[in-house]
Amino acid sequence: MKEFRTKEGPFPVRLLYEIEEIDQICTDALRSKRLLPTEPEPIKIDLFLERYFGVIVDYKDLGDGIMGSTVFNSMGVVTGFIISPKIEEDGTTVGERRSRSTLAHEGGHGLLHPRLFIKDQTGDLFGGAVKPTKSTPNFLCRNSDIGAVGGIPKYDGRWWEWQANRAIGGLLLPKKLVATVAARFTSEGNFGPELPEAKRTELEREIAKTFDVNPAVARIRVAEMFPVDREQKRL
Repeated sequence: MKEFRTKEGPFPVRLLYEIEEIDQICTDALRSKRLLPTEPEPIKIDLFLERYFGVIVDYKDLGDGIMGSTVFNSMGVVTGFIISPKIEEDGTTVGERRSRSTLAHEGGHGLLHPRLFIKDQTGDLFGGAVKPTKSTPNFLCRNSDIGAVGGIPKYDGRWWEWQANRAIGGLLLPKKLVATVAARFTSEGNFGPELPEAKRTELEREIAKTFDVNPAVARIRVAEMFPVDREQKRL
């Protein structure tokens, strides 16, 4: 991770993570709490948040359009996660999976952004004069912020939300486990495993089912690992 001072946005520092670095941070965190499966299966994301950060995930209404919140204290320590129960109140698989993506998004903030909330180094996320406290929700993530169903939103300059969205794949779809599933759909090419386009949709569906994520989340991960219309990357 690199950081530099900036006058743009709500924080006096900007953090830079490579995508591979985010993946590694997520994998290491899951492994540290023995929640990285040895075989492909759904990640126990709610249990991970509670074990890793030592907090209880609280489900309560945060207001219209607000999906979740990550709370830090003045030392940059996560003191809580709040998730809107409205996300899965319809009882559908889509809603349940959207809740899992929201949990992973908030977990991404917890893993990647403590530095932003250390006392006296940052401003309030929404431009006010309130300093972070244990009860202040330092990140309020709205429906449009989280790539839970329609894919990761286009980058709009809020790099902290973009990074938290990248952590959805890192926490719910660890690359090594996805590669195990993908092995049934790929063939060996000059630059490693290659995915025939005719099998792309089938693989996305299998990943969504295996890891209990919405198809859009699976689609993004497959596109990262097996880019379309350019040389395939090694897994």
